[in-house]
Amino acid sequence: MTTNFATHAKDLRTGYLLKTETLFVYNKTAWIENFTKHLKEICVNIRKSQDEGTLPVIAYLEYTMLYTNFINRRYVAEIFAYNDKSYIDKNQRLIGEYDISFLFVYFDELWNKLLSERKRYVGKVAARDITAFMMEVLPVFSAYLANIARFAIAGCIEEKMFDGINKNDVFRVNVGDYMAKTENVYIEKKNKDAEALTKWFEEKLVNKYTFNDYSGLNFSGHSFSFTDFRYSQFCYSCLQNVSFEGSALIGVNFHNGRMDNCCLDNCSINEADFSHAILNNASFVNARGRAGLLNDKEWQQVGFLPVNFRNADLTGVNFTGADLTGADFTGAILTDANFINAVLDNAVFDDCIGRCC
Repeated sequence: MTTNFATHAKDLRTGYLLKTETLFVYNKTAWIENFTKHLKEICVNIRKSQDEGTLPVIAYLEYTMLYTNFINRRYVAEIFAYNDKSYIDKNQRLIGEYDISFLFVYFDELWNKLLSERKRYVGKVAARDITAFMMEVLPVFSAYLANIARFAIAGCIEEKMFDGINKNDVFRVNVGDYMAKTENVYIEKKNKDAEALTKWFEEKLVNKYTFNDYSGLNFSGHSFSFTDFRYSQFCYSCLQNVSFEGSALIGVNFHNGRMDNCCLDNCSINEADFSHAILNNASFVNARGRAGLLNDKEWQQVGFLPVNFRNADLTGVNFTGADLTGADFTGAILTDANFINAVLDNAVFDDCIGRCC
């Protein structure tokens, strides 16, 4: 591929990724609901196979985007179940597939565009060069599937979809390229003990606490400041008087949590879910929760969903200086909440209860 065409291809890639982002923002709720319904059906099939004795204990449920499918422009994620040996599992099972063509509309258009424009570079750009380029950008477009899966997992936990599956002590849901770059979207450990986990958190390990399920536990009174909990599950947990100061809480699920007097100052709370949580007198001073792309003109990663405060009790909460661009406060109780110097562009306050300052 010539240098000029390669540069042109990368520029087009950015444009089509921005179009995909717009499509995602418009459809995200329906897509997450669709994936949740699909995953529920997969869990039913797994339980049935295990009851019949055709599928043993599993440690991995993986959505894989095989290059062979995409080279043939067949946009599906194949779903594999593995034991704790992962890809080495000789009894690995293909248990279904998920049509993800809705996520690759602009990926496909980009491919067609490049094939059409290569005619200007007769003899210098081959179709196989473009295919190779498209496989290079596949992981970037497929990041949207990982994002959808993360938020669908919350609904699965709510409905206890994973409970009936015969799982290993550690169970993971992964999304990515087969035997290449896969990404955890959920990690579940069979034995969850709040005291043992608290001691583990105090070790401040790097990249060890993300995507884990800590739901339904009591961590009240502890300090978990400056810790990376991205995309973890704390739904229905008791977190009264807990300090998360300076922590990475991107995408964390605090749904229905008890979080009175919780300190979330200087935290990254982008696309975190505080829906139906009780946060009386909690503090979000200078918290960062902006929705959307990091840069509106340049795609760097999937844009953040709005922080979700729907139906939360935010009585006396201090949001001083927080960036809550696009946040959803629908149905929230905001009596005596403090929004001084907070950034609230495009935030939604329909049907909120109480008065705030």
